[in-house]
Amino acid sequence: MKWNARFLVAAIACIGSMQSVRAARGEDLQEAWSIALRVNAGLQSQQATTMSQGFNLKAAKSSRWPTIRTLAFDALLTTSPGISTASFLGASAGGRGAGTGAGNPLGAAFPSVLPVLGPGQVNLPVSLTFASVPLYTGGRLLRNIDAAGAQLGAQRHEESRTAMDLRLKVAEAYVGVLRAQKNLEVAQSSVEQLDSFAKDVHNRAEQGLAIRSEELAAQVSLANAQLAEIQARTTLESARATYNRYLCRPLNEPTSLQELTSIPPAADWTTMAQEAVRDMPIASASNEDEVRWLTQRAMSARPELASLSHQAQAFGNQAEATRAGVRPQVGFAMGFVFLGSNNFVPQGIGAATFYADWTITDSGATRRRAAAVDFQQRATIKRREDTAADIALEVRTRWLDLQQAKRRVPVAKLAIAQAQENINVVSERYRQQLSTYTEVLDAETRRIQSLSNFYNAVYDESLASFRLQRAVGDL
Repeated sequence: MKWNARFLVAAIACIGSMQSVRAARGEDLQEAWSIALRVNAGLQSQQATTMSQGFNLKAAKSSRWPTIRTLAFDALLTTSPGISTASFLGASAGGRGAGTGAGNPLGAAFPSVLPVLGPGQVNLPVSLTFASVPLYTGGRLLRNIDAAGAQLGAQRHEESRTAMDLRLKVAEAYVGVLRAQKNLEVAQSSVEQLDSFAKDVHNRAEQGLAIRSEELAAQVSLANAQLAEIQARTTLESARATYNRYLCRPLNEPTSLQELTSIPPAADWTTMAQEAVRDMPIASASNEDEVRWLTQRAMSARPELASLSHQAQAFGNQAEATRAGVRPQVGFAMGFVFLGSNNFVPQGIGAATFYADWTITDSGATRRRAAAVDFQQRATIKRREDTAADIALEVRTRWLDLQQAKRRVPVAKLAIAQAQENINVVSERYRQQLSTYTEVLDAETRRIQSLSNFYNAVYDESLASFRLQRAVGDL
């Protein structure tokens, strides 16, 4: 007992340490996907629909096997029924006041009416039990089974599509939080930089080295930066709420996320930027081969196309099942009838029979219903062709977006270094009264813009990669 208690305490401590480590390092995208796939209500709805289609398939298969039914009731009659004895004893059969019946000497021994049920009985308990099994249905049952199986396959692919869409939404929300955090950091950096500059200008104004308009311009720029910081903080809160929504958490729950990409601290950014700009207009055959390969992969992996194929197959089977309705329907049935009366011998009667049901003509109603389903199949096939064309365009577009984002990163990184060096030079020149305050503010604006461009390029590359994976069907 003591060992169990120690084990429980150790387990709780281990779990607590794991949670603290996770909180310290932040949540990664794989963990976010795992949580969303487990708790998202939209995906759970698709999973329940898949289960429903699975039971429909089982029900269609069960229709091939025997069906046993029973019916029991107790009929209340207005009077107890009887049989007239005159039909088999002659017109002079018994009864009060009747003659001896010379033509039928036994007539006097019988009453004129024999009760069918018990004497004075006005209720009739009846029980009917029968079993039937189809032997030939013109293919109707088999086609119904095939149609149910195709519908199940289509729904499974719809569930897969929903899971992919959910992963993409979570990834977009994840990147949105990271982007908003960096935008807030950039805004805070701008506030710090401009606050320092405003204090510097104020000190210079007190010393008579700066005029009032310079001080006002610095203060206006600082106020604008503070407004941008407020907007960035609000955007971050909104991004966190969006992320928490897809993970079914409280919208205001704090989030700590791991970075998706790591930028090397030291690299030849000048050379990388020059190569990115030089290679941008090149459309080599190898690039076209890559796009063609990704498109072919998407055609075989996208659940939307597979779902439409199964839907078309289901319509085809439904059309054949409809046509089978005017073909002979042959089966075998057995039944047992029990009448709860006192006079029938025996009270229970069994029967077995082969039956055939053949609709010779229904004035073309079945044929027209089948034709209507055929046109639904054609419409689904055409919709699949149109979807395939859209997918081909989506793959090419997402691939181009990814290539663009990859080339933007080194150029934007180089711009950061240049903008930082520029503001250092301009600030130093301003202190030496060799440049104006507007040059300092312009340099700060370019620094902030370069930082925003860089972070946007980094996170656009991540988003483009996820969207290309979704377009191909690999997400």
